[in-house]
Amino acid sequence: MKVSKLGSAKAKHRQISEEILSAIEEGRWLPGDRLPAEDQLAAEMDASLGTVQRALRSLVQMGVVERHHGRGTFVTGAQAQEGQLRHFRFMAEGGKQLLPVYFKIIGVELTSESGPWSNFFGTPEEEYVHIHRLVNVNDEFDVFSEIYLPASRFAEIAGMSEATLNGVSFRDFLAERFNAPTINTHQTMVCQPLPPRITRVLNVPHGQYGIVWTVGGLSYRDAPITWQRIFVPPSDRVIEIVPISSPEQTNLREMF
Repeated sequence: MKVSKLGSAKAKHRQISEEILSAIEEGRWLPGDRLPAEDQLAAEMDASLGTVQRALRSLVQMGVVERHHGRGTFVTGAQAQEGQLRHFRFMAEGGKQLLPVYFKIIGVELTSESGPWSNFFGTPEEEYVHIHRLVNVNDEFDVFSEIYLPASRFAEIAGMSEATLNGVSFRDFLAERFNAPTINTHQTMVCQPLPPRITRVLNVPHGQYGIVWTVGGLSYRDAPITWQRIFVPPSDRVIEIVPISSPEQTNLREMF
């Protein structure tokens, strides 16, 4: 991988970051992989060490890579198992422990139906993989979640059995199988009457108010890869919201 010499050092560090990002997108390095040492990258790209370091800092700011002192630079990837849970964080009394949650896939299908998800993806003409998921919280109440993914990239998932997908962290699954890690999210939340189809599934009264939470997942270059809508009925359980902070921190990557 060679980068042509440019008259501007500023332009060159940007070109190097683009070259590295393109190589990641093409699968040369997968989520969790360590990049070559900085001096090796500098030699490959015919650039100074300082220029390569500047390019890597830019990729850190974008959330594409993580730099760990003494260990190297790693492609952003899946989190450890204990850190998977992000949206369904219901707190027990005292606020020190999370309640257990259990995921069950109740449907996987291909659909060409348009909606807010198609606006998010920007491609209303294509098909989507539509996943329906029921989330039981501590055997106290259920939450309903539906996930949309562009079929042009993830159609393979529609052919998988519900048993295969039960309990899967979709964020980790997309990162590991499709090289599509969730780098950032866009979230909205509103309290409104739950739709009749949702009240029937959750076994709550018609017209019941609840939280409707939408989470759009973005990957490299801010490419939209997932759109999730979560329907939460009333309860006295507190939801812990995990903040999005710097790209170096693991709580940037949400569970889908």
